[in-house]
Amino acid sequence: MSEEIKNIYKVASIYVTTIIGAGFASGQEIARFFSGYYKGGFYGIVAAGVLFAIVGWFVLDRVYIGRIKNYEEFLYPTVGWVFGRVMDIVVTLFMFSVLSIMVAGLGSILSDKLSFSLPLGVTIMAFVCMLLMLTDIRGIVALSSLITPILILGIVFTGFYVIIFRDSSVFSMTGTLKGITNNWVLSSLIYVSYNSIMSVVVMSNMLPYLKTRKTGVLAGILGGVSLCAVALLLNTVINIFYSEVSGKDFPILTILEKYGAYFTSFYTFILWLAMFSSAVTSGYCLVDRIGSKVKINRKLITVLTCILIIPVSCFGFTNLIASLYTTFGYIGLFMVFAILFQEFKKA
Repeated sequence: MSEEIKNIYKVASIYVTTIIGAGFASGQEIARFFSGYYKGGFYGIVAAGVLFAIVGWFVLDRVYIGRIKNYEEFLYPTVGWVFGRVMDIVVTLFMFSVLSIMVAGLGSILSDKLSFSLPLGVTIMAFVCMLLMLTDIRGIVALSSLITPILILGIVFTGFYVIIFRDSSVFSMTGTLKGITNNWVLSSLIYVSYNSIMSVVVMSNMLPYLKTRKTGVLAGILGGVSLCAVALLLNTVINIFYSEVSGKDFPILTILEKYGAYFTSFYTFILWLAMFSSAVTSGYCLVDRIGSKVKINRKLITVLTCILIIPVSCFGFTNLIASLYTTFGYIGLFMVFAILFQEFKKA
């Protein structure tokens, strides 16, 4: 395998794992942002996949051409100094929120499987994430490269199994799933925008892997296509069991309970990996943002950050997704439009 192909895979992998976190793999995000629109949800996922590919392509292309080494070098030329300062604060808060949500999900699974209290489960997972966050960007990329194929293959295998061997007697489109907005177009935009907040931070650090311009273009497109395909599969599964997943923290796990303990345990592991990789990535980016602003040892920042997220994570997985993701999604729309405008203006 050539070095260029390896780099395309590495960059696409970290792009995908930044987005396939607890909310995505569990089906919680798919149900909230797409499934409530019936057929419109499928159109929304395709639109989101195209946008993910375009945003990934444009951001990585600019990183390569501008020899951009960090997020600040990308942000301020894109949105200007005033809006850049505002977005800088928003991004930092969002990464703290994502880290808290992922640790909440990890703690929830741990407490459920091992009969721990939620606070103890959250504390244990915050400590484990802290250990990985102490590595540099190469450690995060290596983790993503290892986990991404396991995540995608695990989700694809599970999704097709459920679709092929579904019990037709449970197929129902009655239920109380509701879209996050009044239409699938806006919902799709919000979904891409809040995910782009952190993925742009990660991609701004990818210059060491962008040896050619083609690497960034293909990595961005590959990431978007992969996300679209997996999301379509999960949405199909959720629609099959539409009436039974409303209000569930982990819709896909709820569905898999019909297929026995082994299947449920297998997907719990996949979900845990998704949460863990997303938590470590968001945590690393958060520490990097804070470390660029204050003159404090980054290891100390990492330790303090993981201590601070523990009480926030104890609010619970679903409550945090419902309240925080939508809010940041509206704010992140500005970032997405700014990126698209800059590129089209140059064309």
